[in-house]
Amino acid sequence: MLYDAPDFALQPSSMPSPLSNAAGTEAGQPCPVTPSSPRGGKAWYAIPLVLYTALLSAQVSAQVSAQTEEPRLEEEPVRARPGAELDWLPFDQVAEELRDRRCRLCGGRYEDPQKDMARQNPDTAPIEATAEHTEMEGSEVFLSGGVKVVQGYRELSSDAATIDREIRSGILEGNIMVREPGVLLRGDRGEFYSATGEAQLENSRFVLHDYHLRGEARLLSRDANELIHVSDGGVTFCAPGDTHWLLQTGSLELDLERGVGTARNAVLRAGDYPVLYLPWMSFPIDDRRRSGLLFPAVGQDSRGGLDVSVPIYLNLAPNYDLLYSPRYIGQRGLNHELQARYLDPFNGAWTVGGSYIGSDNQYADDFPEEDDSRWLASVRHQGVYAGRWRSQINYTNVSDIDLIRDLETSSLQSRRDANLLQLGQVDYLGDDWLVTLQAQQFKPLAEDIREDYKKLPQITAQYRGVSEPFALNPIALVQYSNFDINNEDRVVGQRLYAEAGATYPMNWQYGFLRSTAKYRVLQYSLDRQSELLDDEPGAQSALASVDGGLYFERSTRFANRRMVQTLEPRAFYLYSQYDEQTDQPDFDSAELTFNYNQLFRDTRFSGRDRLDDAHQLAIGVTTRFLDEDTGEERFNASIGQIVYFNNRRVRLNASDPELDRSNSELAGELNFYPNDRMTVRTNLQYDPSTRKMNSGNFLASYTRDDDSVFNFGYTFRRPVTLVGDQPTTDQVHLSTYYPINDNWRAFVAWNYSLEANRSVEDMIGIEYDSCCWQVRLLHLRYFDTVRDLNPDFDSPDLDREYATQVQFVLKGLGGFGDEVEQLMGDMIRGFNRIANSF
Repeated sequence: MLYDAPDFALQPSSMPSPLSNAAGTEAGQPCPVTPSSPRGGKAWYAIPLVLYTALLSAQVSAQVSAQTEEPRLEEEPVRARPGAELDWLPFDQVAEELRDRRCRLCGGRYEDPQKDMARQNPDTAPIEATAEHTEMEGSEVFLSGGVKVVQGYRELSSDAATIDREIRSGILEGNIMVREPGVLLRGDRGEFYSATGEAQLENSRFVLHDYHLRGEARLLSRDANELIHVSDGGVTFCAPGDTHWLLQTGSLELDLERGVGTARNAVLRAGDYPVLYLPWMSFPIDDRRRSGLLFPAVGQDSRGGLDVSVPIYLNLAPNYDLLYSPRYIGQRGLNHELQARYLDPFNGAWTVGGSYIGSDNQYADDFPEEDDSRWLASVRHQGVYAGRWRSQINYTNVSDIDLIRDLETSSLQSRRDANLLQLGQVDYLGDDWLVTLQAQQFKPLAEDIREDYKKLPQITAQYRGVSEPFALNPIALVQYSNFDINNEDRVVGQRLYAEAGATYPMNWQYGFLRSTAKYRVLQYSLDRQSELLDDEPGAQSALASVDGGLYFERSTRFANRRMVQTLEPRAFYLYSQYDEQTDQPDFDSAELTFNYNQLFRDTRFSGRDRLDDAHQLAIGVTTRFLDEDTGEERFNASIGQIVYFNNRRVRLNASDPELDRSNSELAGELNFYPNDRMTVRTNLQYDPSTRKMNSGNFLASYTRDDDSVFNFGYTFRRPVTLVGDQPTTDQVHLSTYYPINDNWRAFVAWNYSLEANRSVEDMIGIEYDSCCWQVRLLHLRYFDTVRDLNPDFDSPDLDREYATQVQFVLKGLGGFGDEVEQLMGDMIRGFNRIANSF
């Protein structure tokens, strides 16, 4: 059984959920037609030939045309437009607004003439019928010459018809057409039996407009159980006249009630060549999930060799399912991957998964002293109960720190992760209070990372009443944390943090002023503390701040556009008392990286282990350009600096000297959106005292109507004591997804280290995309970080790894190699948006 990969959102059993990648909704299908209005009590496949019986019983009179002989002019035969009989519209006749990439690839689209028509339900609509000649003999009625029957949105026509009123059966002959919204059937000869509902159509062709699917059959029949049987036929997603691929079957059963097709003696043909024979296969014909065998994933990686995965999907119920993926990795062995999902209105959404490889041959060679059986376990959960309670679980654990990099070969982001989060959290949202119970720890994935403390547990209660302008608004927060760690040489214990105060916000159209005063208390109860230090240290500090800004506006013009320019100066005064804190541990705190937003924070630390002292004034200014007609922001730029009136004595490490600078770095940021295609973002930190740029980022992205993407970026970061011991980063990023023509596309991504004078990560690939099939080939190179978070790219021990992935898609049936899109999304900014639009 072959299916598209189940990338979907489960829904509770009361709300069955579709599978987004089912037949007919595959990413990249050209010009999908939105399903038309409901078709009443009978499905299209009823082949409403029984309308003829109703026609006679309603005593519809035949319209007989004159039979006089008249001389006729001889005319040259007009060659029929290819696909016209199947409602195919060539590209040059498609409306301008519908000429997207999919239509260009296919050279047109199916255009359902009933798509936008408002017609009555055929079960209640009267019958309208015409025929040139009518004869009656006993119980039989003979109709001939342009037979046409219309009942609501159902249409049926043929050259001739014979109706037996007694046994309620009939025969249709010549140019038979059956049409309903989204469906067209044609054939040479048809029979129906009204009493049983059975019907058949010989030498038939059919089109499902909604799914861009067409097919043909020597015999198309419907049995008494409303199953459609296709004998000696085939189906394809390709445009009329295009046979790049065709699923040819000896027999095919379509169960539209269940949304599944079952083929026997099926041959998948590419052009005139058979490429795959399957004695039996099942596939979805609508967007519902179906159990079965998914298309495989195939790749090659220097860390494991040939990599083949064949997923098996089990749709156990509308609200839970199971995906099992046996995965063969050439140099490692067989890895078993499992993922189960469950959704319930009360219990929330759950995803539980993992993988296990009994004996990893490559890992045993690399690390002979370690256990070569490797595993991964993962749990994800989110729930909301009665509008007051929220729950969250995000837990991942692995047998060793290399497993993610070795086996998660389809995601660059997973290779870059330094820690695995293990979190459990419950929130209560009261009218005025938010109470959170949290358990959290991190598992390091690099040997040079210091192990983080565990919060087991942490309880936080915070007042969150509605903030009212021109009124005192209370501030209250209490947090209790218990910290533990698997290291007997490091201090552990409990921490209590509390703050209370009030803020008075004043807001006007021309500006704002917010005054805040609060008092902070920090208290510890410690174990394993050094004998020279206090076991119950604490600190207290009063804090006051005033934050104010003004808004100035003026009308201007830029690039012949009417603009509104704003000028928004802002000042933030902060005073915080100093209290000695040399005895206090560092459980979860760090000095925040300096940037423009940091100018207006009331602390320079993350976490609660330090009550920083401050006496400073931050000054910043922002200007914006807004499109006067649409209100869209096209440009903004900000710059600011902090002036320090006192030295900062509180440091993360008690032995560090106090900070004696009189001013901070200059922090700025700029965002430019000249149109919907281009984006430019940059931020920088400049040190006036050394006249050096300490850090900066620049990224320019440009997209075109042909879905091409161009990215250029530059990142620079100098090691600064304020943010810890970090390596110098000096990198250039280039990436593009570029259409060579309608069918061919090339994509490239390149991360180059100017410091090491070498490429540290690069990718190149090619794609061919047609109306009904697509193939991508990708080659990626990257560095093995040798279990280190901060690799030395000049080190001769640093190995360059590679990965090669291929993706092949038969549009309408699915394909293999979804990992290619994930890698492209990691390396090319903006590609995910394009991929989703296909």
